[in-house]
Amino acid sequence: MLTRSMTTTLSGRAAAARRLRRRATSLDGRLYCNTNGCTTYLAIDVESGVARCPVCGATRRLD
Repeated sequence: MLTRSMTTTLSGRAAAARRLRRRATSLDGRLYCNTNGCTTYLAIDVESGVARCPVCGATRRLD
């Protein structure tokens, strides 16, 4: 019989909760960085059309 260990179950549940939180809060129009686990809101520069993460420095073009 195949069973899951307790740590696997808890880590999967935690990841699912983070995904739900991101989806629920992204409905307000702000963008998440979402680069390698970074969950910081992006700072949007309207003139250049680029959104930049203030924590890790990742950029995303806005079209």
